[in-house]
Amino acid sequence: MLIVLIAAMALLIWNGSEIFQQLTFARKGLEADLKIAVTALTLNLALILFGWRRYVDLVHEAEARRDGEARAALIASTDGMTGLLNRKGFADRGEELRQAAASQGHQLTIFSLQLSRFKAINDRHGYDVGDKVLRMIAASLEQQSAGGLVARLAGDEFAIAIASPAEHVPEAEQMAERLLRAVTRPMEAEGRLVQVGAYIGIAASNPSEGQIPDLLRRADIALDRAKSNCSARPVWFDESMERALVLHGEIEQGIRYGLEHGQFIPYFEPQIDLLTGEIIGFEVLARWNHPLSGLIEPDRFIPVAEEHGLIGRLSEQIILAALVQAASWDPAIKISVNISPTQLTDSWLAQRIVRLLAEAGFPAERLVVEITESSLFADLDLARAIVTSLKNQGIRLALDDFGTGFSSLAHLRALPFDVIKIDRSFVSTLASDAESAAIVRAVTTLADALKVPVTVEGIEDAATHAAVAGFGCAVGQGWYFGKPMSGDQASALLRSRETPAIPNQTPARQAG
Repeated sequence: MLIVLIAAMALLIWNGSEIFQQLTFARKGLEADLKIAVTALTLNLALILFGWRRYVDLVHEAEARRDGEARAALIASTDGMTGLLNRKGFADRGEELRQAAASQGHQLTIFSLQLSRFKAINDRHGYDVGDKVLRMIAASLEQQSAGGLVARLAGDEFAIAIASPAEHVPEAEQMAERLLRAVTRPMEAEGRLVQVGAYIGIAASNPSEGQIPDLLRRADIALDRAKSNCSARPVWFDESMERALVLHGEIEQGIRYGLEHGQFIPYFEPQIDLLTGEIIGFEVLARWNHPLSGLIEPDRFIPVAEEHGLIGRLSEQIILAALVQAASWDPAIKISVNISPTQLTDSWLAQRIVRLLAEAGFPAERLVVEITESSLFADLDLARAIVTSLKNQGIRLALDDFGTGFSSLAHLRALPFDVIKIDRSFVSTLASDAESAAIVRAVTTLADALKVPVTVEGIEDAATHAAVAGFGCAVGQGWYFGKPMSGDQASALLRSRETPAIPNQTPARQAG
């Protein structure tokens, strides 16, 4: 029994040890599982916190990016000086306004406005004053625009867009007048009273057509017309302006091509001694020998050449060709060439003409340079220097279009002209207008007292020829004596000495 009891106790002790070990192992496993669970929980919490912070950071980055993009868009569409829209902003916002207006059957009217005399403010008072004037003008335009879009496109150029019911032309013109008054009123800036001028062009869209760039371009075309006409009133765009602009551009390109390929040639208009009926010279006129359009008169291309700075090169080509042609003619024949007002601003003009004489081998004393009276207004001192240089070379000077300027007598006293040419506007009405006859008679009398011969242009008939000859004018030219002709025709005329039909009897000079 004792043995059994001892065995039972031993078994119990053994089993208890087993159970204790199992319990110990179970506790250790539970602790390990608990550690794993705690570790996993900690990692999950850390991941959650990291993800939340990253989310918050991403939200902040997105907001910052949106704010930056908004600021960039604002900067890209806004004029930094005035706070108005710039050209891009005007195009974007204007298109939105145009579409909204079109959906209601309304039109969008664009006003293109440019200041004049603004540069003088910067030059006279400084850029700070000029900037303040721009900001004041911007505020005035916004105030007058009645909720429309206002933009500063560049420098002193502005644009206004307003939506209104279609065909409200009077309201648009009234708006334009208000805009002009707003920007041209006297303003005080930095203690100085300043005032600018302005021009304005207007273009309007139909409800279903007209993109903003096209409308703005049309308004700019109308603005250019207002500037060219020096118009203080608003100018509406019409299709003829665009056609004229296209033609203008084609002429400009044609002139550039023609200069490179020798398409400009001299024509010669005979000048007649009114006492003897003999040819004493020719005036050189420009012609464009266009390969498709044929012979083009100068009034179609000379203004374009002057506007685009091509007149000097064109004039030199014509003069050189004329001098080369006339170098072999009778040494008594004079050649008269015209100088444009633009050329007279070139301080090297005299040297250029002397160079042309040398290239052509043409004697300086046979050349007459004609200068229009109006071209002397810009810089009389420079004109005097050029005229003196030409005279020193033996070249003769003629004052062209005499009587059309405002200081003719002053010019005659200040500059040593050899010939006076009476403007054709007086000659064409000589027979029918007593005032024209009185002016021609007075000019001839004055020239006779100054011992300066008078040339009359525009003689078209026998009556006019008789009248100017009777007044004592020395030289005449016009279709009555012969139309302008090519160099070959002029050479043939001189060889034959067949002067155009001139009355055999020259009228006696009228008294007075």
